[in-house]
Formats: sequence, structure tokens, C-alpha cells
Amino acid sequence: MAGDPTGATTELLQALIRNACVNDGTAASGQEVRSVDVLESFLEGPGLDMERFEPTPGRVSLVARMEGSDPEAPSLCLMGHTDVVPVNPDGWSRDPFGAELVDGEVWGRGAVDMLNLTASQAVAFRRLADTGFRPRGDLIFFAVADEEHGSAHGARWMAEHELDSI
Repeated sequence: MAGDPTGATTELLQALIRNACVNDGTAASGQEVRSVDVLESFLEGPGLDMERFEPTPGRVSLVARMEGSDPEAPSLCLMGHTDVVPVNPDGWSRDPFGAELVDGEVWGRGAVDMLNLTASQAVAFRRLADTGFRPRGDLIFFAVADEEHGSAHGARWMAEHELDSI
């Protein structure tokens, strides 16, 4: 991936905000599949293995892995979530899902918790893969669903059912 990592991170953050993966605590909410589709498309390319996990329809988490050179070395997992808490638009001066860029800042629900980190981790991860970087231990990017309401459809489910993946 050539170009400016700040611009790529900003664009990815805006896409994640606009997906409006609002988790109200019900099993059908969140629909993080929208953001996983975006992240998977962004990360596609050589050097990464990707796997999707969907314990509940629409509640998708993504694991991307860069294989390490030493199977005995410890792994490092970069984890970011893709859901956001509900919002009352009356309390906002801007559209909470508009992801407007204003004076160099992205405005929107999740911009600072934690879609900004999820986007920047994905950009760094893709850039490392593009350079041919090979870590000593596995490097894992984990975009997880359902962080905002107990993780029954996200990290907790992964830890109980797919621990080796993360």
C-alpha cells in the first residue's frame, strides 16, 4: 500500500463510523459484519491469512494473521472492536454517523472509542505485510464484535470456542 498512512487511516475510520454498527445489547444489533467486510477488503493481499467468525448472524469478528518465523516465539494480538454504543442524535452538533472531517478531526460515534485504533491498527498491519515484514512470533489483528455489551458474540465467544485463533 503506497501513500499516506494518515489518509488511509482517516478514510478507513470514516467508513467504520458510517457503518453504524450500533450495539444496543440485543443479539440482532451491532451487525458488525458491515465493518468486517470493509476491513477484510482493506486487508486483502499477500502475507496475511484471514478468517471470519460469526457466532450469531451479523455478529462477525475478523482474525488476520501474519505468520511468524519462529513457532516457539510468543504471538502479539492487536485487538480493536467494531461496535459502538447507541447514540441520541439530539445531543450531537453533527451527524454521529456522518464521519465528517472537520479541521483535521473525524467526527462521529466511535471516532475516539475505538474505531480510530481499529482503523490505525489495520493500516499498520497491512503496511507491514506490504513490506514483506515477518515477525518472530505470529502477529494477529483481531477486529472483534460485541465489545460494548458483554462480548457474548465477540471476544468472550472467541476465548471459549476459538482460543487458538487469537
